[in-house]
Amino acid sequence: MTVARRVGSEKDGQHPALGRREIVLVVDDDEQVLRLVKRVLDRAGFESVTVGDGHEAHSAAAEWRPDIILLDLMLGDITGDQILTELRADFRTRLIPVVFLTVRSSLKDKVEHLLAGADDYVTKPFVPEELVARLRSVMSRSTSARELSPLTGMSGNSDILREISRRLARRDRFAVLYPDIDSFKSYNDHYGFLRGDDVIKTLATIIFEVLEENYSSSHFAGHVGGDDFVILTEPSMAESLATEITKRFDAAVPALYEPADRERGWIEMQERNGNTLRIPMVSVSIGIVIAEPGTYASAAAVAARAAEVKGVAKRMPGSKWVLDRRRPPERFGS
Repeated sequence: MTVARRVGSEKDGQHPALGRREIVLVVDDDEQVLRLVKRVLDRAGFESVTVGDGHEAHSAAAEWRPDIILLDLMLGDITGDQILTELRADFRTRLIPVVFLTVRSSLKDKVEHLLAGADDYVTKPFVPEELVARLRSVMSRSTSARELSPLTGMSGNSDILREISRRLARRDRFAVLYPDIDSFKSYNDHYGFLRGDDVIKTLATIIFEVLEENYSSSHFAGHVGGDDFVILTEPSMAESLATEITKRFDAAVPALYEPADRERGWIEMQERNGNTLRIPMVSVSIGIVIAEPGTYASAAAVAARAAEVKGVAKRMPGSKWVLDRRRPPERFGS
């Protein structure tokens, strides 16, 4: 699975960074509309996936990971609003831009649905050129508007803090995992930043795969920046997820090195004084904190505690995770 799906810009439906056509998921219970939209999108160079049953929209989005969803508002006994709520609650689909397609054309309807989280609104009957232009416009601004990481396509800092704040406000009990790549700077200096990006994307892909294979509606994953990530999940799953992520990362690391370095098990770096350092292969350290209801005053306080525990893990060699077993403070942070 590729997580960096929205890097670069599109032209004629072609995604330059990935060498593929961009995917549009179309959800409408009118077979005639589906055929018409598919014909328009295919001519514009997109790859279209059509779904005629609104109840299948969420699962189709999770399976296909489209670049955008064109969603009818009225789908029998389920509405586009309900589907949008499901999509935004799932870490696999929360960042996919959604454009509503509907016969409702009043300003009130448009404002209500845009405020509810839709990215745009197209009315039926539509002009083909306008539909294509709107889809391209939404996709071109989706990364910056949603503040995604351009490298991994994951939620960035703002979305991470919003999600933590939301869970704190609901007084949820949740786990925070803070993965960080060890020896990354040395690797980056030795092999160059493009190879360094490959290491970051490798960890991002592993995180997504592990969360998908152990799916929970409480999962959330974000890329803080650099080689730091944040995962939110239910406390009972935290340790098993951390174990699987560290195991898979260790298995993937040797392929990131040149044969000679891989065989030695380290890379050599020269210090300014001429001394030669042996830098071990990259590994991943994960700090785990359990956020108890009412314990943390802010998302920043949760992040600070998780970073502190991650620091403990980084002082140990190799890939590992550390669970904060200290008694929670009465009220941590401000």
